[in-house]
Amino acid sequence: MSTKSAISDHSPLEGLVCSREPETRSRALMERAGRHLGLSDATIAELVSPQEVRAFRIPCKILGKVIVLWGVLALHNNARGPFKGGIRLASDVSLWETVELARLMTLKTAAVDIEFGGGKTGIRVDMAEMYRVFGRTPIDRDFEKIISLDAVEYYAKAVGSLFSEHHYVPAPDMGTGPDEMAFIYNETQDSASVTGKPEGTPGWQPGRREATGFGVSYVTLRLLEDRLNVPARRAAVAIQGFGNVGSYAARYLAEAGVRVVGVTDSYGGTCRTAGLDIDALVAHVEREGTVRGFAGGDPLLNDQIFALDVDVLIPAATGHVITDRNAGGIRARAVVEGANMPTTMEAMDILTRRGIVVMPDIVANSGGVIASMEEYARSLSAAKMPQERMFQTIRDLLSTAMDVTAARSDELKVTLTEAAVGIAIERVYDAMRGRRMI
Repeated sequence: MSTKSAISDHSPLEGLVCSREPETRSRALMERAGRHLGLSDATIAELVSPQEVRAFRIPCKILGKVIVLWGVLALHNNARGPFKGGIRLASDVSLWETVELARLMTLKTAAVDIEFGGGKTGIRVDMAEMYRVFGRTPIDRDFEKIISLDAVEYYAKAVGSLFSEHHYVPAPDMGTGPDEMAFIYNETQDSASVTGKPEGTPGWQPGRREATGFGVSYVTLRLLEDRLNVPARRAAVAIQGFGNVGSYAARYLAEAGVRVVGVTDSYGGTCRTAGLDIDALVAHVEREGTVRGFAGGDPLLNDQIFALDVDVLIPAATGHVITDRNAGGIRARAVVEGANMPTTMEAMDILTRRGIVVMPDIVANSGGVIASMEEYARSLSAAKMPQERMFQTIRDLLSTAMDVTAARSDELKVTLTEAAVGIAIERVYDAMRGRRMI
């Protein structure tokens, strides 16, 4: 569907930057939900629009060279709590993509009913170009770590007051992890200024690193049971992406008896009908930096993952990988969105027409921000919660979110995605009304 509507003509940010926002799924769904609630176009535009956007440049001294990095900070909505969202390093970072990811976090925190808002940082880092500039040969994870640590450290020095004031609470995202979050703590010396910190750093919580993948596995198991009527030990899944989210999702699904029959990353993939040995695959990735070449499975091309005959497909890498070009060939009965926005709006419509269930990202991958809520809340208490208690909190909140979303979906005869967005929009709108922000 097209998002070029009368509502688009009211976008304050589009007017300021003299640029039309590309057609995006989050905007289309929010507009649809707003109309269903009977909101005016002007009100919907305020819900869609970010509160603040900054474009910035950071000169970084890396291995004796000055590297200038550009980025975007998007603070979408803090009606329900501090702006919350990860720091993403990627070669394709753009203003509008960062805005959409910040908007997505607003929906996510509202969908699972935790007291955060939505924000996002994107820093444009072309790792292939970094290899060329520094004369390195891929794949060198130690070299990539130097780049990411320096980028985040210089960024934290530039905007650290936002973190220390708890105005914006960052976390890991694509291209960053606990090590980079430790550098933010080093800058702020405030354990509540950042979440996703590594073990031993003040305020860290057991289970935070595994939380997103654990949540994806829990949602997948619930979906298999509730919607597909497939016992875990008879189920087969395929996972696109084997980073922090995909690898932990695979581990927990395998522990539950699910056959993980295919896995890909940006370099290639592997498959085995009887199920991959996930522990062996993790060990292979730790040695080689990629799932490609894994001896325990057959080679799998990246685009072949979408056509595997499985019960559930889990895109857990990056956005916009399921499109109108490949949605018609997906053979899975359900898609669980482990990544943010992996399915385009056009592909969403195709999957819906084909009867393929989609569990939206704002529920499916929210285990990480739920764990961040616990880490943020406990950071100044010096009291850690056991990992199992962290996981139980994730199960409880995800279970409630799934139940409420399913009930709304059945009641209104809409998709799970539309139901979840509608619930989130109601909560954000009510908070903005209550605080006289709209």
